Amino acid sequence: MRFLAILAVLCASLVWGAPVPPTPFEKNEFMVLPDSRDIHQYLVALAKGHERARLVTLGNSAGGRPIDALLVSSSPVFLQTFQPEPGKATVLVLAAQHGNEPAGAEAVQQLARELLSGQHAGLLERLNLVLVAMANPDGRDLSRRHNASDENTNIDYVALNAGETRLLVNALHRFDPDLVYDAHESGIWKRQLTREQGWLTDVETQFETGNNPNIDGRLRDYTERRLLPALVQRVTQAGLEAAPYRGEVTQLGQSVARGGLGITNLRNYAALQGRVSVLIESRLDHKAGRYATPRNIAERVRKQHLALLTLLQLTADEVPRLVPLSRQARTGWRSAAGDGRVLWMDVRFGRNPEQPELWLPLVRLTDGERRFHAFANHDRIITGEPVTIPWAYAVTRERERMARWLGHHHIRFETIRAPRRVDAERLLIEAVRPPSGSRPGIREKWRVQASTEPATLTLGPGDLLVPMDQPLGPLAALMLDARSANALYQEENWRWLMPGDFPVFPVWAKGPGIKQQN
Repeated sequence: MRFLAILAVLCASLVWGAPVPPTPFEKNEFMVLPDSRDIHQYLVALAKGHERARLVTLGNSAGGRPIDALLVSSSPVFLQTFQPEPGKATVLVLAAQHGNEPAGAEAVQQLARELLSGQHAGLLERLNLVLVAMANPDGRDLSRRHNASDENTNIDYVALNAGETRLLVNALHRFDPDLVYDAHESGIWKRQLTREQGWLTDVETQFETGNNPNIDGRLRDYTERRLLPALVQRVTQAGLEAAPYRGEVTQLGQSVARGGLGITNLRNYAALQGRVSVLIESRLDHKAGRYATPRNIAERVRKQHLALLTLLQLTADEVPRLVPLSRQARTGWRSAAGDGRVLWMDVRFGRNPEQPELWLPLVRLTDGERRFHAFANHDRIITGEPVTIPWAYAVTRERERMARWLGHHHIRFETIRAPRRVDAERLLIEAVRPPSGSRPGIREKWRVQASTEPATLTLGPGDLLVPMDQPLGPLAALMLDARSANALYQEENWRWLMPGDFPVFPVWAKGPGIKQQN
C-alpha cells in the first residue's frame, strides 16, 4: 500500500507538470521523520529544478543549522524582488517553531511539491507563497520544543533574545506578507489532566487569529467576524473537525479563554504590524496509542496539509477584501476606539457574563468514552484606561542596548546629539503586583500601578527618541510604555519595573526631529 501511495505521488507529478520528487518523509514511506539536513537538501532541489520556486536562506539557528524560506509563485518579479503585488496576497507560512511538533513541516513540503507539479490550479495566480518549513531546525533534530540554546522562540517576539526569532522578524519585513500562518500541534496527553485525573483532550484542530484589542480595528473586525468563522466552517466541511481556539486544557476545574492576548507570540506580534495572522493547533496523538505509523504521524500530516490547503484556498477567495485591509492597516493603523489613536495598555481575560460556561469534549483514558465537561469561560477581554499615543517616547537608560533592540524590531528612532528640551510626561510607578499564576496555560504579566505628571525633560547626548508617526508606532508604544501588559520590561533580563520614576518618558511637545501627528 505504501508503494502504491508513493507511485500515485509520482504519477500525479507527471500529469500536472514537471516531475517533482517525493518529499523525504514520503520516500521513507511515512514511517521515519527526516532530519533538518534532509529537508534542507530537498528544498534546495525543489528550487533548482523549478522556475516557480526560489530558496532564500534566512540565516542559521543557534545550533548552526540553516533556516530557509522557499518562495513559490507564478510571478518572476516577486521571486526576484519579494515586493507585494496588486491583486495577489503574499502569504508567509511558518512550521515547527516547536521542534517536537513536526507534522506542519511535512505538510509544507508536501504542499510545495504539489504546487510545483501543477496541482491546486489557480492558487498561484492569486497568492505569492513564502514557506518556512522549519522555523526551529535545532528542535527538529533534538526532538524538543526549544532551540540548541534552550530558548523558546515561540514566545520571544518582544525580547527577541533568540537569533531564530530575529530572523523571522526580519522575514516579516523582507517579504511583507499580508497573511501569516503559524502551524503547531498540541498534545492530547496532559500531566495533571491525564496522569492524575484520567482524561485526554479531544480537539482535532483549533484556529485562532490575532486577538489583541490594539490591532487595527478594521483588520481585527474582519479576521474575527469573517475570516476565522469561514476557516473553521470550511475545514469542518472538508472532513476535519475544527473549532475556534480555547487554549490548553490542562486540568479539570480550570478556566478557559482564547489564545493569549500578549504580543510575545507571533500571532499578535504580526497582527500588530497590520497583517492577518492565523494560528493552527492540530491534534498531537498520545505516544501510547496504536497507529499505522509512529504516533500516527501520517494522519497528523494529512490533517495539517488539509488545514493549510483550505486556508490558502480561502485566502485566494478573499484577496479582494483581505489584501486592501491588510495593506491599509500596515500604513494607516487606527484603533478600534476613540479618535483612532488610543491604546489599551492593560489587557487581560475575565469571566464572560453572557456565556459563563463552555462545554468541551474530553476522552476518558481507561475506556475511550467521550464526555463533555463544563469550564468557566474567561474569554471576555478586559481593558484598563485608554492611553492616547504620544508623539514620541524618550529613552534615558541602557541606551545602546535599547538601540540594538529597537533595530532588531525595525523600529525607527533618533539618537540625540546635543541637549534638547521637550515637554514630556513623567511616569511614577507606585506599585508592581506579581503574577498570580492562577490560570493554567496563560503567561501571566506583572500588574503596574502608575501615575503621571507633566514634566519638562532635557534629553542629553546618547538619549533615544522614538517617534510614533511610523507604521510600527503602536507596536513600539505597547513595548516601551511601562503601563503596558506587553512592555519589554515584563521580559527576563529587562526587569526595570520598580517603584519610582521610570526612565522611559512619553513626549508630547513638538520639537526638532518630531513630526506632529494628524
